[in-house]
Amino acid sequence: MEIMNLNQLTGLSVLKGRLTIDLEEGIETIPSLARRKGLKNLILDFQMMDHMNSDAVMALVKLSTYARREKINLFEYGLSSEYREIFVLTGLDSDLVSLTGDSNYHEILSDSDFRKLAVKSGKKGKQNILGWAKNVSRLKVTEIPEGAMNKNVNNRKVIGPIQGFGQLWEKRYLLNIESPAPKPEEVITVMKQHFPEFQPSINRFYPSKKGIAPGEVVLIDSKTPGGFVFTGVLVLYADDTSFSLMTPQGHPEAGWVTFSAIQRKKSIEVMIRGVARASDPFFELAFTIAGSKLQEGIWKHVLSSLAYHLGVEDNVSMEKTKVDSSFMWMNAMNLWYNAQIRSLPYNIVYMTRKKTKKE
Repeated sequence: MEIMNLNQLTGLSVLKGRLTIDLEEGIETIPSLARRKGLKNLILDFQMMDHMNSDAVMALVKLSTYARREKINLFEYGLSSEYREIFVLTGLDSDLVSLTGDSNYHEILSDSDFRKLAVKSGKKGKQNILGWAKNVSRLKVTEIPEGAMNKNVNNRKVIGPIQGFGQLWEKRYLLNIESPAPKPEEVITVMKQHFPEFQPSINRFYPSKKGIAPGEVVLIDSKTPGGFVFTGVLVLYADDTSFSLMTPQGHPEAGWVTFSAIQRKKSIEVMIRGVARASDPFFELAFTIAGSKLQEGIWKHVLSSLAYHLGVEDNVSMEKTKVDSSFMWMNAMNLWYNAQIRSLPYNIVYMTRKKTKKE
């Protein structure tokens, strides 16, 4: 990303074509570069964008975190109404203020500067939203797969890292498949079809009949040291080579996790990538004590299960980075929806159901 000056205090970065994980390259330095240039405001111009996947949205979440640290105000310009809805769904609308032809640009731009935005870009992008879940104000569970509890999901809002409480972490779990290897599309198809059975025994995933498809809800029953937690996730995004799951209110984390397969020169890189915060103070403490290691074990298990299914070497590795060490105290009251606490009354029912099935 390059920054050009619109005026003394406001810069512009133009985003073009298909935005993917490549958007992250150098993104951590953008706000500090803006600060060194004496800027207080940075406008992201999306007029030439063709498509944005969930990895690119993750990159923008991280950019908003770095910008907040450098006290740089972020704005977006040129997004279609459909992509603005995606920003609302992911919470990015709270950190990237939308500039329109209304008077909301006057604090940072003159009328002549604002008119320049329309001519700064070249050919307009397609801005197609293929793969994205439609914006929903609240989750609706329309079917309950056999065995699922369906608690702490229906009528809940989805929340991303910006609406979470704890420290922001990025975790990457990697599996490298050497040649000859299946195509990335084939790997993700296997992952989608066998996702529930790739989970460890403590984690039960219940996709709908449509499976891992944009807008579908996946119910979850997970065993933790504090008892069973009943929750779920929204399939935020899905295409041929990736899919992303986003958390609802009350889930242990606020954020999303993306599963992708990327073609490298001589291999396929399969990656599970999470960018999330603990959703409330209780879960922040729980992750510090044991939850973080428990979670890491789950996603390592999933990739090892994939390797076993494909008959390839199990060389799973993990990288993790603390993106932001601050706590979002304005979101502390997420505790009201805490799925661990709200699941306690149903633990006896769940255990009784499991015991009856065994008998």
